[in-house]
Formats: sequence, structure tokens, C-alpha cells
Amino acid sequence: RVRALHVSDWLRHTQEPLLDRGMMGDGVIELKRLRERVEAAGYDGPAEVEIFSRDRWWKEDPDVVLRTCRERLDTVC
Repeated sequence: RVRALHVSDWLRHTQEPLLDRGMMGDGVIELKRLRERVEAAGYDGPAEVEIFSRDRWWKEDPDVVLRTCRERLDTVC
């Protein structure tokens, strides 16, 4: 039973496994396909965005990060 869906992306050339994750669509995970399978299994809850990105997204203006997250959730996930 699926209880949660957390999304981020895995960068091909990550520098740090925990704190160098990508914004959805910037990496190699097939997020749309993954989400389709999770929903096909019966999950109908929200997607929680997890962008652990110390050297990229954490330095960005929070409004830009939120706008990008919203756009990517609609187009990539």
C-alpha cells in the first residue's frame, strides 16, 4: 500500500548523494511514468516535493523555487 509520494530528481553527475538532488525534470528519473504507476496502484494523495539541493536550489530566491516546483509538478511529474 502506497502511503506517500515524494518527488525530486537524480542528477546524472551528482556531487553529493544527499544534498545534490535535482529539481524535477533536471535529472534521470522518469517521474511521469513513476507517478502513473503509483497512481495505478491506487494512490490518490498529494506529491511532496523534496529538493535537497544545497549548492543550487537552496541558494535561489524562494519565489523562483516555488514557481519552478509548481510548473514542474504540472509538466514533468
